[in-house]
Amino acid sequence: MRRAALAAAVITLWAAACGGPSGPAAGTTSPAPSASASRAADVRAGFVAFGDFGTGDWAQRAVARAMRTWARGGHRVDALVTTGDNVYPDGSPSLFGPRLDGPYRNLRRPMWITLGNHDVLNGHGGAELRHLGLPGLPYAKRLPGVQLLFLDADRPDAGQTRWLQDRLSAAGPPVRVVVFHQPAWSCSRHGSTPAVDARWVPVLERHRVTLVLNGHDHNYQRFTSAHGVTYVVTGGGGAALYPVGSGCRTPHRAAAASRHHFTAVEVTATRVTVTAVSDDGAVLDRVVLPVPRP
Repeated sequence: MRRAALAAAVITLWAAACGGPSGPAAGTTSPAPSASASRAADVRAGFVAFGDFGTGDWAQRAVARAMRTWARGGHRVDALVTTGDNVYPDGSPSLFGPRLDGPYRNLRRPMWITLGNHDVLNGHGGAELRHLGLPGLPYAKRLPGVQLLFLDADRPDAGQTRWLQDRLSAAGPPVRVVVFHQPAWSCSRHGSTPAVDARWVPVLERHRVTLVLNGHDHNYQRFTSAHGVTYVVTGGGGAALYPVGSGCRTPHRAAAASRHHFTAVEVTATRVTVTAVSDDGAVLDRVVLPVPRP
């Protein structure tokens, strides 16, 4: 029954702005990556990103299985990166084992998280970070050729804005990925986040970061700004899905899907491949981004 309902989920891909005609965006996406493209020997770093997942329900387990299949299929996965709402309903430490640890134990990769509104609802956000051996937000992590910057969008304050500006201004790898929960851009139930748009988006645009990963809306959406920054909402990790909206004011939305999924990121010396993969292993969206020149 649940599988039937999932199979009937609305999956829509846009090639233009919200509400535009369906189909892959010309020159940017393809229905599925070839084995040679996605498993190339020159991949320097890779990770999987997912959010809004910690329900303990069947969908969370299905996405976790799909990630294991992805890794076993030859794709490089150095870390699990979350976009928040990791432990429903309120981040209780009693649920860290079954909802944060257990489903991903067989992947045996470090988990790097940001916090969502459900994680901090009852003040357990710090405990969640400590449970995973992580520092307080904001913090940075590094993979070969990639820097990941994790922010707390539950409180998009001036201090974090300065931290973000300082990190992006400093010397570092060519690929910068910024991760936080409440989305810069979204055309769904929660929508875009005004404080993030006012404080952080100008910094992200000025530094032309390669990729921004968000959650909060329980679906997949990919936007491209006028300056070429790619913003991805990847909130389909297990919680009940939200419909994908249309007609809201955002940058160009290239793809969207109301489907449980994870987002894989694979980095070579010249390109960053971003692939949205559904819980049954189907490719929902794929885009290849150039690595910025020094």
